[in-house]
Formats: sequence, C-alpha cells, structure tokens
Amino acid sequence: MLIGVTGARGEVGQGVVNHLLDCGYEVRGITHRPWEDSPIEDVHVLDIESYEAVEAALSPCDRIIHLAGIRSPVGVSDVDVLRTNLIGTYNVLLSAGRTGTDRVAVASSDCTFGYTFTKNRPELHYLPVDEEHPTRPDDSYGLSKVLIERTAEAMVQRFAYSVASLRISWVIEPDKYDTEEFDRLTRDPEAGYYNFWSYIDLRDAARAFRMAIEKHLSGHEVFQIAARDTRLRTRTAKLIDRYFPDVERKIDFDGFQSLEDSRKAARLLGFTPQYSWRG
Repeated sequence: MLIGVTGARGEVGQGVVNHLLDCGYEVRGITHRPWEDSPIEDVHVLDIESYEAVEAALSPCDRIIHLAGIRSPVGVSDVDVLRTNLIGTYNVLLSAGRTGTDRVAVASSDCTFGYTFTKNRPELHYLPVDEEHPTRPDDSYGLSKVLIERTAEAMVQRFAYSVASLRISWVIEPDKYDTEEFDRLTRDPEAGYYNFWSYIDLRDAARAFRMAIEKHLSGHEVFQIAARDTRLRTRTAKLIDRYFPDVERKIDFDGFQSLEDSRKAARLLGFTPQYSWRG
C-alpha cells in the first residue's frame, strides 16, 4: 500500500514517514523543498497551492496523510497563512476525491480553540476541552485550521471517502525532554498556558496519523491528540484554580492530567498516547 505524506520533510512529517516505513508501508513524500537526506527515494517537490501538481503526485496513492502548510503565524503574513493552509488542504482533499483515495488524515491543531495565537481569547465553557467545545480563534492560523475542518466536511459530502482531522497539540521530539529549555518550561506555568500546557510526543503523533488512515470512518471526524499529562510539574487542579477558576470541571483533576481530552481517539481509532516526558 502506497501512502502519500505531504509536508514529509518537516519535523512531524519525518516522524510519520519513518514510522510508516517501520510498519511496512511504501511512502511517497511531498515536500516544498528538496530533501537531500530523505529515507525514501520517492519524493516529489512541489507547491501545495498548485492543484495540478498535487493531483499528479498523489493520484497513485492509496491513502494520504496531509501535514503540509505554514505551522505558525509568527513572522508570516496573515494572508499567506490562511491562503497556504486552506488552499493546500483543499487541493489535497479534492484530488483525493477525484482520484479515488478512500482515506485521508489531515493535520488540524488545538489552536482551533482560540487560545494559542488568538488576540482576544474567547470564554472557555468547560475543562478538559474536547471535540465538542466551541472553536473561536481570531488569528489566521487557528482560523485556517477551523476552515480546514469545515472543508473536510464538505469533501466527504461530495465524495465517498473518510477524513480524519487530527487536532495535534505541541509536538515534541523525545530528545528535547532532557534539554535546559524544556526543563524551564516544566517549571513555569506562564510559559505555556496559551495551549493549556499540552503537548504530544512525536512518536505518539506519528502513531495517531498512521492509525487514522488504517481506520475507516463514516465521513469526517475530528480528534483531539494530546498526551495524558501536562508538561508542567504543577498539579492540574492548582493550575485551574489559578488560571481558570470559574470554568466548569467535567472530571476530577487529582494529578497532572491534560486539559485536552483525547478519549474520542481511543474510542474510534484505538489510539491512546504511550509516551510522557515524565518517563
């Protein structure tokens, strides 16, 4: 089975490609720039905003993992972020539908909740946040991910395939856990409340994308993908008391539980995170 991976040269992309290879899949990588030390020979360099190039590269693929796009609005114009992320995803999903690909996994983000890059943060309704929580970002990146999810809804209405939108949290490579920078982050709540102090190990993120294309879904489904715990040494209940004292708590927080609920991925994909920075 041939799996097409857009954004294959990126940090998450390389983790996904290597994981797929370990699982015995053939992989076609789609990148924006040449990838000299690629572990695969089948690499296509193209502009994700060119529909013709996207269709030509992905048409032989049995399934697709779409990771390509601008990963942050920092230092990039709002127009470029929205255009690249939305048009690139539309091109991938449209070509998948037209060429008969039956399953696609798309990289969404927990920035859809409107806390990471948003200028005026919306009201939180409850904790932990899940796929049913309202999404109200006012920044270009978070908005692009909300519109990507809506685009997936439209495409599964048009074509008979399944699409999984994975709202991945901050992806961390395991070798970063032992760095001074990460140690500082674990001790400073002010350095990460914008995404509820959440994260996901790269190895778990790669597994989630692989499991998303292995599972046939009924249309489009959104999944929250985060580690079981926060990236802080402070207990979660204490963090809520300080930062979100008036927000409803849907569970009892008695340890370091994540404020992002990934249980839907466990139910529908069979995915549960295996790794934690705590060891």
